[in-house]
Amino acid sequence: MRARRVRGFSLLEMLAALSLFAIVASAVVTLASQSMRRTIENRHGTQAALLIQTELERLRELDYPNVVAGTTMTSMAGQSYSMVTAVAADTPAANMKQVTVTVSWTGPEGARSYAVQTILTDVTAS
Repeated sequence: MRARRVRGFSLLEMLAALSLFAIVASAVVTLASQSMRRTIENRHGTQAALLIQTELERLRELDYPNVVAGTTMTSMAGQSYSMVTAVAADTPAANMKQVTVTVSWTGPEGARSYAVQTILTDVTAS
């Protein structure tokens, strides 16, 4: 009598396929989590840069004597930011103020900060 050929997958083939699937799935999960982390970091950095730009524009609108140092807390899209404005008068020369705006935050990516420095001039001084 002739033996019948059995169709289907053997246990060894199934284990090999599942192992390959597990390796590929873990790589995809790692890639997705890294991508989400980088997206969050970039979003926070972009928001910090926007806050700095807004603060510098606000300072440029003030009369020269009213440009002073200060600290504020703000929140954007659920993230809290600390903004410190440092003003050094008569730096680098007379009738100039060196302004440094630093925005700091702590998110899932850890503690980060961005700083921008500019110089404002008193154009009304004689």
